[in-house]
Amino acid sequence: MIKANIIVLISLVLFLSSCQKDGGADAAASTGKGGSLARFTIVGNYLYLADYNTIEVFDISNPASTEKKSSVNVGFGVETIFPYKDKLFIGSMDGMYIYDLADPKLPKKLGEARHVRSCDPVVANDSIAYVTLRGSGNCGAATDGLYTYNITNLTNPVQKSLLPLSSPYGLGLKDTVVFVCRAGAGLSVVNVKKPEAPTLMYTLKDDTYLDVIPYDDLLICYVQSGILVYDTKNLNQITKLGNFVY
Repeated sequence: MIKANIIVLISLVLFLSSCQKDGGADAAASTGKGGSLARFTIVGNYLYLADYNTIEVFDISNPASTEKKSSVNVGFGVETIFPYKDKLFIGSMDGMYIYDLADPKLPKKLGEARHVRSCDPVVANDSIAYVTLRGSGNCGAATDGLYTYNITNLTNPVQKSLLPLSSPYGLGLKDTVVFVCRAGAGLSVVNVKKPEAPTLMYTLKDDTYLDVIPYDDLLICYVQSGILVYDTKNLNQITKLGNFVY
């Protein structure tokens, strides 16, 4: 059964990450289980698309007549969208933005955390947002690493910590662990039980890691060669189950 489930999950991820293979590690689809590098996501009957400076909102309740509902100006260089409950966490080249979906056709800005220009996917839970910044090349100047923000007050995110990690890309959150993709430097597993003091547990180097999707007790990794799947029942040492090259 586990093998059958893995095949189904891999098929799903291949579909969701197909545009990543065509356009680099910054385009994927998400339905709440998407990767942190997603450029568009679906929440309820609405699709939200990152379009550089704006979030484009589409009503997809009737697929035969999809309708654009609004275009919301966000900021400079919008790159990623991560949905959590009734919120959107937007990663851009100049900060992290939090939007409320009380009115799903017109997202409303709640708060932001501004920083120097860099590339920054984001994941979150009820009280903490995790952001990776990569200050190199087109990403501008920044200290590479995993940044932790307290978002108890959504209108005023407060940075709590910075764990230096070179070349961070996508990331995923499971329980008290954050998985950080670091391209050729591996997949780093970080203990965030104390968000103000995250600690590096270990780093795997089975491939070149770009993004991850935690899915129940599985970790689905988008890597340079295709897809890698790990068993995460034991977070102290996750176990490789297999890979799919495409």
